[in-house]
Amino acid sequence: MECGAAGSLERQVSQERTEAVVLRGVDFSETSRVVTLLTPARGKLAVMAKGVRRKNSALAHPLGAFNLVEAVYGWKEGREVHPLFEVSLVDSFAGIRAHPEKPFFAALPVEMAYKAAQENEPGGELYDALVAGLLGLAAWTGDVRTHAAWQLWRLIRAAGFEPELEQCLESGEALAGTVGFSFAGGVVGRGRVSDIRLTHAQLEVMAAMLDAAAECPVEWADALLFRAAWQYARAQLETDFRSARVLHDMFGSA
Repeated sequence: MECGAAGSLERQVSQERTEAVVLRGVDFSETSRVVTLLTPARGKLAVMAKGVRRKNSALAHPLGAFNLVEAVYGWKEGREVHPLFEVSLVDSFAGIRAHPEKPFFAALPVEMAYKAAQENEPGGELYDALVAGLLGLAAWTGDVRTHAAWQLWRLIRAAGFEPELEQCLESGEALAGTVGFSFAGGVVGRGRVSDIRLTHAQLEVMAAMLDAAAECPVEWADALLFRAAWQYARAQLETDFRSARVLHDMFGSA
């Protein structure tokens, strides 16, 4: 599905083509919407989708939230919103949308990617982590919360704020057994301020999730690792996650 844009706009900007994940959209006028994409080369990219809100618009389906698309847009340095010339659907992740819980859990890593990505900065690692997570979730038959936890830890690593798991953040000493975990940066020793406590087994699963780039390494993990992931990301990014509140309201302790 494709749409065209005015020829005058095409002459004013350089055309670029990219694969992208649709992160979110905000209505701009009666017929248009500003859509934010995550791209490998330009990171977070806002484009103007003219006509997308018209009845039976061919743009509406491909520009749905967390779709994988191929887009052609006009780039001009210094512009905050760039014209969208064409868009075609690559993958709608039907295995996510058909499941009663998966769309709600997918929304959290998508929101995290939106808040972690930078505008006009290469974000290939973050993009790859998000796409791998959505592809994996679409086919996933294990515990959905566990898969979402893996996605979050992979995004955390890709965004560059991986926690310290082997030695105390403050003293540098090696740790064993049950340890404290601080959302400021990782594990801490006995007697130091921490946000949660983690067993050695939980730390091992967390480390495995951080390292497993291709797929979630376990079918089930303690729900604490999911909560720790988004709370750690919240602290590191200094922001809140609306999708985490939705998960809490719908499925209990998130």
